[in-house]
Amino acid sequence: MKKNLLKLIFLVLFLSPNIKAATVSCSFMSGEAYDISSGAWIGTAGYEDIWDIFGDDLSLPIENSLLANLDAQEIFRAGETDMGTVYLVGGDMGVEGRLSTIDDGMLIIYSGFCSVGFG
Repeated sequence: MKKNLLKLIFLVLFLSPNIKAATVSCSFMSGEAYDISSGAWIGTAGYEDIWDIFGDDLSLPIENSLLANLDAQEIFRAGETDMGTVYLVGGDMGVEGRLSTIDDGMLIIYSGFCSVGFG
């Protein structure tokens, strides 16, 4: 059912000339840090830490051509923010998002769920 809904959204998106772009809003729920040199796990960020960094959510405008990647259910690079690189994957549970950044010799990865808004 979700696949059909995604296909309908994509069809409307491509047939309507008034809809120019989409925005992805991600709410991150967890964050983990790894040492760049050894790959060792350093620790996790708690909910309060994530709230201090992102607030309610992180919004990112994406091009319409990238929306087809959500239906493919494969991970793809959605874009850059000043906080890091955003990756998305569409699936049976909705849209999952990851934001990764490198800071002070650490690779930090935040994980959460995203929603797509049109218009």
